[in-house]
Amino acid sequence: MVNMAGMSRLPQSLGRRLRFSQLELVHEVAESGSLGEAAQRLHISRAAVSKAIRELERSLGQVLFARSARGMVATAAGLRVARHARLMVNELRHLADEVAATGGEAESRLRIGLPPFVAEHVAPAILQRLAQGAPITVRLHEGWLHALIEKLLCGEVDAVLALYAPRAVDSLDLSMLDIRPLLDVPIVPVAAPALGVPRRRLRWSELLRFPWILPPASTHLRRSVDEMFTARGSRTPETAIESGAFAANVKLAAAGMGLAVVPLQAAQAQIAAGSLVAVDARPALPATHVVLMYRKVTAIYMDAIQRLNRAVDEAREAG
Repeated sequence: MVNMAGMSRLPQSLGRRLRFSQLELVHEVAESGSLGEAAQRLHISRAAVSKAIRELERSLGQVLFARSARGMVATAAGLRVARHARLMVNELRHLADEVAATGGEAESRLRIGLPPFVAEHVAPAILQRLAQGAPITVRLHEGWLHALIEKLLCGEVDAVLALYAPRAVDSLDLSMLDIRPLLDVPIVPVAAPALGVPRRRLRWSELLRFPWILPPASTHLRRSVDEMFTARGSRTPETAIESGAFAANVKLAAAGMGLAVVPLQAAQAQIAAGSLVAVDARPALPATHVVLMYRKVTAIYMDAIQRLNRAVDEAREAG
């Protein structure tokens, strides 16, 4: 057990005494839950890992791991340190990749996380503007909001462009992030004309008799749809198909498989072609938002983040 006597205040010299290798060890032990596995990953002895962790605990005045015969479990303090350690490890690896790829020249590199809808309907205009000027290499990482934010917080991506709803990520600490609104996205129910949905203003309860194509129950959008029914005393709709992929849901709806709830932009081409109609259900679903997210600190030292900000502003002004 670490002796906490006289260690309630962090020494001012902590920054000078803290070693990057210690943070790397915390990251590996927290991820693996084992001294032995962390030692194997880092090609050092188990005793060296244990000693380094204890030295760091003494420096911080905190127990970072609970030890047992079953392994190492990070404490609350350990989880916080591990999160920052993972971020710094990933930032250093990113720096090493940049230097290796450019031979030491100052070419910008940017990793952007985004869901498929944003990749198809929002990102092209931004990336076109980002490409103007000095050379920049962009690597896109597709995924869903919660997973993308986790990647952003730990430094696996540099920025995220995504549909955003605060309650969808209320379990995450977003204090490290800047979150910039880009545009509002109307969310609408759509259906094939053959499904026979009346073409007039409808109450949500009138739509219960139709099959539905809905995102998983754990998603913000699904909860919003369910609330439209339950807030007015109705049951939730029966789900014929459960899918979180907007592009697939648009095609399924156009094939007459059921009502789907999608961003308006995702269905505009099919609405214009007559294979889908937008259903006028009232009250309307709340719009969602496309936002740009990045770690606050990266705006200070990453020119690519500043360029991305400008590209977002230009795309927004262009409409």
